[in-house]
Amino acid sequence: MGMFGRFREKVHEAAPGRFNPTTSDRIDKMYKEVHDFAQTLKECEKQIKQLEIASVAVFRATGDALSRPLPHVYQVDAQGNAQPLVPQDELRQQAATTMGTAGPQSSVRVQDLATISQKHTNDLEQNVLEPLRAWIKEYRTFKDRMSLLDNKRLEFDAERRAFHKLEIKGVHHKQANDAVDPEIAGRLEGKSGDVAAKRNVYNAHEQELYNGLAALINDAKNVRVYLASLMRAQSQAFGAALG
Repeated sequence: MGMFGRFREKVHEAAPGRFNPTTSDRIDKMYKEVHDFAQTLKECEKQIKQLEIASVAVFRATGDALSRPLPHVYQVDAQGNAQPLVPQDELRQQAATTMGTAGPQSSVRVQDLATISQKHTNDLEQNVLEPLRAWIKEYRTFKDRMSLLDNKRLEFDAERRAFHKLEIKGVHHKQANDAVDPEIAGRLEGKSGDVAAKRNVYNAHEQELYNGLAALINDAKNVRVYLASLMRAQSQAFGAALG
């Protein structure tokens, strides 16, 4: 159906009357919930990407800070020169350690932070972001598929409407002449076949779209797995940074 035909049928739908447009309540509700869920996942993807960027920055800044010596405390020696109280090597060792919650010192693997950071980024991309993006990409295909179904619905309703108008014309003729108009009867028979054909096409598209949405919804269950991978990757990355 062309643009003008769609516009004309939409006008007919909006007009008051006894003709009820075809609807698919199950498709409408499923697509609405899938759409809302997709918006949540898009925001989740955005926040995870920001977390990934922030984690890289944390590892880089932390590594830089821990690889540097602490500021010196100076004391003037017998020759009047300022000398650090703590030797450089001892300061660097202090810089590469951090105090644990229970008290004892735990070494940070400063030299490995860049490698750990890269592995963490790869884990987030492969195990979390890529699966989320794949689901969102598949969801986006349903916009065109919904439009196609609506087009088939309008074509079906156009045939139904034409049949209905012809049927009313036949009824009026019979009431006025107390006889069936054979021409109208023949046209109704042909039009009935057209309606059945359009109904079959619409029903086939509706069922196909239903199956696709059901599969997409079933795949959404894996989101829990993706988000569990996020928490696990984050924990493992920061745990690996400690010796």
